[in-house]
Amino acid sequence: MPIIAGGIVVWHDRFGTVRLERVSPTSLGGSFDTSVRVGCDGSRVYLSGNAGRFERSDNLFNHGWLATWAKCNRILARIGLPAFTAFERVSFGPGRGRGARLHRLDITANFSTGSEAQARAVIRWLSAQSISRMKRGFVGNESVWWANTQHMFKAYLKGPEMISHGKDKDDALVAWCQEQGIVRCEVELKRRLLHDLGLDQFGEVTDEKLAGVYRDQTNILRRVDRSDEPDILAAIPARFRMSAAAWLAGQDLRALLSRATLFRHAKVLRGFGIDILQCRNVEAFPVRVRVVDLQPLSVPEWYRFEDAA
Repeated sequence: MPIIAGGIVVWHDRFGTVRLERVSPTSLGGSFDTSVRVGCDGSRVYLSGNAGRFERSDNLFNHGWLATWAKCNRILARIGLPAFTAFERVSFGPGRGRGARLHRLDITANFSTGSEAQARAVIRWLSAQSISRMKRGFVGNESVWWANTQHMFKAYLKGPEMISHGKDKDDALVAWCQEQGIVRCEVELKRRLLHDLGLDQFGEVTDEKLAGVYRDQTNILRRVDRSDEPDILAAIPARFRMSAAAWLAGQDLRALLSRATLFRHAKVLRGFGIDILQCRNVEAFPVRVRVVDLQPLSVPEWYRFEDAA
């Protein structure tokens, strides 16, 4: 196989002896300012990036697993590299075999909220939630994410995201996204979790498995916020009621409870739609309750997946 690299990184020991050489992938550009990174050290082929987006004007909707796999192979064939094939074990022991493996996999879905205002309300609500063992971050009321060393979940407004990646704000597709109030929710699975889930080998991945993993990783979207129900305190066990009442009043429970008690109460109260790990925004005036129904977004008949000619 040909050597394709953007550079080679070499590690030496203290005596100057070469201990490791690694090919750095190079960037392969396509139309619509898209690109992927590819590389080959003579025995292994690498490809990273959004292959489904490559040479398409947008990625509002993307391909399923098999179509993405085929798209990867078309990209490799274009530069004279062999196709990714299903992993085949050739001897016993971990990693003993030939074929393609996954080191990262992103699963995405679009949801329609009905309007941009509704979409921003969803992001604000998500920004006030916590996910166990994941660190949260957010940017205004346009995007929010949670991450750790194994996976990442993020939600953002698709219209503004397309504009930030070069789409004109007057583009018909951007306008449609804003009118529909589209929220994109993404799950990023990293190498260790892919291995644990049995999804690190090309031949083991199916759309059905990915749909199941996506559902498991997005439980936060199915939380029910009951904090505005008038009888919510009566439904909570007595020993946790005071913590819930303090949170509903806008107090920071982290300053009132020990760490162990805080997490013990948080686990119970989360079942009632109350997340005491995040401070509640309390206004000094009556607040109108808004219920936003997230609807999975189907691909419109007019949307096209074809690559640029």
